[in-house]
Amino acid sequence: MERAFSVTERDGNCRYIAYIAASLAKAGASAQIGFEEGRVRLCVAGEDASLRRLAEEKAADILCIGYKYAELAPLIRPAGLGEEDREILVAAVIAADLAEDRRCVLARLRRASGCECTVDGFYRFRLGDLRAKWRGVAACVPSVFTRGKLADFMEYLLGAGRGKVFLKGDAVFDARCRRLRRSSLIEGGRSEMNTLREIVLSGAGKVECLSSPGPRQEDFLRRYYGGRVCFAT
Repeated sequence: MERAFSVTERDGNCRYIAYIAASLAKAGASAQIGFEEGRVRLCVAGEDASLRRLAEEKAADILCIGYKYAELAPLIRPAGLGEEDREILVAAVIAADLAEDRRCVLARLRRASGCECTVDGFYRFRLGDLRAKWRGVAACVPSVFTRGKLADFMEYLLGAGRGKVFLKGDAVFDARCRRLRRSSLIEGGRSEMNTLREIVLSGAGKVECLSSPGPRQEDFLRRYYGGRVCFAT
């Protein structure tokens, strides 16, 4: 007998549910979103193991990017940086351990697998040790930065990045031509800041521009990716 599974969140975080729903829709899932008593629920009809795994992977993104950002952003506020550079720094701290964090969270999500995943409850009650780790990382970030020091710190955090991403306008694509949208877990909607975050969150070692970047994007790429960027000719 087919069973449905669902993912729930408080309605203030409905963009997280939209993030999962968009991926499931691309995979052909039959899903419905509803709101009730301050919560949003995504229900997926039928028991499909591949769809459940995809939902768990996207829930891991939410926890390791969206929730991690909310944990770190109030703590990482070094003197000497403007707001944009501070946001880039926070994204780099998230990206540095993202693969390891996702493996940890995915393993726990799968062990707790049932008919419903409550994202905010899982964060509060199942990830206490990971949250403590994140706060410890934030405490190790220097309290004062210059732009030059930030570039060196970015190289330290992300210098081991592999692979390549492609930048076209405000969109970032991976090597399989899939548009990356993890930055939407930090800030909903399109913004140039999200494009810069997306590049950092990708963890890629190289960036190839398929169109001429705007002045803000070019400045970011030259400062933080140096010889690892190929500009459109």
